[in-house]
This record gives sequence, structure tokens and C-alpha cells, in this order.
Amino acid sequence: MDSNDASSSTTPRDSLSDYKFSFESYLDYASKIEIDSNPRTHFTLDTASIAESIYEFHKENGRTYHAYRAGSYHYPNDALEVERLDAQYDILKILLDGRAYLSPFSQENPPQKVLDIATGSGSWAIDMGDEYPEARIVGTDLSPIQSDLVPPNVEFIVDDATDEWPNGRDWEDFDLIHTRVTMGCWSDMGNQVIKPAFEHLRPGGWMECQELMGLLEGDDETVTNANAFKRWCDDIVDASYAADRPLPVAANLKQWFKEAGFVDVEEKVYKLPVNGWPRNRRLKRLGELWHANIEEGLQALSYGLLHRFKNRTKEEIEVDLINVRRDLADERMHGYQKFYVVYGRKPEYA
Repeated sequence: MDSNDASSSTTPRDSLSDYKFSFESYLDYASKIEIDSNPRTHFTLDTASIAESIYEFHKENGRTYHAYRAGSYHYPNDALEVERLDAQYDILKILLDGRAYLSPFSQENPPQKVLDIATGSGSWAIDMGDEYPEARIVGTDLSPIQSDLVPPNVEFIVDDATDEWPNGRDWEDFDLIHTRVTMGCWSDMGNQVIKPAFEHLRPGGWMECQELMGLLEGDDETVTNANAFKRWCDDIVDASYAADRPLPVAANLKQWFKEAGFVDVEEKVYKLPVNGWPRNRRLKRLGELWHANIEEGLQALSYGLLHRFKNRTKEEIEVDLINVRRDLADERMHGYQKFYVVYGRKPEYA
């Protein structure tokens, strides 16, 4: 790794109000969403395809999986999944009003050294590299699936964050450490990721985790176990515990941050509709996009967990997914998933 990282000149700040934020307001999407009075029972969104992956990885049920630490992550890394991850990034950025992060950085208060753990397709790291060309951005992942066309200040490393973190200048004094939708990556995110991240931040540095709960929730009687998509979500969560990679951990992040020693901890919770049932035009479009992303990922999420830990065959899974797709698209079901953004500061004295 290049050790010529940019120098950081910071002035100690005692409270959150001393920071110049990169955003002006927070819209509360946790309130009840108004329902569209003309629901659809099916919906299709066309998406463009991308070139097939040139990498050779472990193959199972027609999908490819990472080779490094094979079996520790139960979702594929092939071209279809990279495309879905890129679309997922774009959708969540829309949800956050075009922001890639909520931590208090801006052009007036830029980070100098940033780590993106479990970077996936690398979209977040690349965006940060474009936004802060003087900063050094490092993305780590089990799979080398990131684009080669990246800003010169961005690098990607094959690494397992559950290992003991390296020592040395390259892995010290980060201004910002970030995760996004890493559910299913860790057996114990608090101890494996958040606590080590605290130690590798500079005093005054920030950590931000953007994580999806993964459960299907609702505010009315339309979200019940009669819905095949809800049953699928529950099955996936159950299998994730059997795999020792629990999915619904986002609600624990705030407590884990505090236990690690972070201060000024903030938690924002968004409701992300799973189809186009809301009346509000913006939320309806978000729901349509999120529906398409879920639908594209159903096979990927099912094969690894349900085959390996529920002993279901590929054929059984595909038959079940017919009903799952049907009920997911039915806008008479007013379901959503919660998306958490939690960020906190390492004290200056730590």
C-alpha cells in the first residue's frame, strides 16, 4: 500500500454543533406513509445489463461466490450481483437526498483518510474519491470485483475485516470509517468491526454505518404471514442466524457505538417502501426502485442461505420465489424495510 497519505490538520472540537455539516436538513421518513388509493398488483421495471464478470470464483447453483475465505459470506459476487449492488447504492443515495454520508464532512471540513469496509462494488468509495480528490480512500472486501476505472486517490484491497486489523501508519488515524448494507458479513459486528474501527480512527474521527434491517414491516393489517414475501424475509433471517451471520442488526448499531466509546452518536431511521404503494410521488418512485432491486436479489439471497442452512434444493427455492415475487409486487401490501444510518465521533482525548 502507498504510505504517502495526505496529512491532516484539524482543530479539536468539543461538540457536534461546532462542525460544518454537508447537509442542511433531515426529512423524517419514519412517520407514517400515505397510501396510494389505486394500488397495482404487479409491477415491472426494466434494467440494463452489464458485461459478464471475467473473474473465476467458486460456482454453486449457477452463481459464483468469493474465493478468499470461501463460505464466510453467503451471497454471490458475479456480474449480476455487482449490477444489483450498484443500483442499490444509487437507490440509497436517493433516499438520503443525494448524500453518500451524514457524518459532518464538507469541502470546508474534508476528510483526509477514509476506509470503506466491505466495499462491495466500490461505488461509495469511488464517489468519495471524486468528492474529495485530496483525500486517500481505501476500500476493502473479500472479492476483487471493483472497477479498474477509479480516481487516482482510491484503492481497493482484498481483506477480511474480521481478522485482527493490521498495525502501522497505513491503518491508523482514519478520519472516517464507513460500512453500508454489510448485513450477513459478520457474526458480531460490534466486536469485529465497530470496536476495532474506534481504535483505528484518529481522535476526533468519525465512524458511520448505514445498514438495512432486512425484515418486512408495516403500519397496518396488510403485512401478515399470509404474504409470501414476509415469510421469505423471516426464513432468510432465520437462516442467517443458523449461518452465524445475523441479518437484522441495524437497530443495535447505536448501542454498539456507545459501548465502543463513540460520542455525539446520531441515529436516523428511514422507511423504504418495498413497492410503489405510497401516494407521495418521491416515495412511490423509491418503492418502485427498491422493489426492482429486491426482486433482482431474491435468487442471490436465497441460494446461499436457504440451500446451505435450510437444505432446500434449487428447484424448491425457485418454486417458492414465484409466490414471493407475486406478493412483493402487490401494492395492496403496504410494507417497508427500515434503513438505519448511525454515526459517531471518537473523542479527542481517546
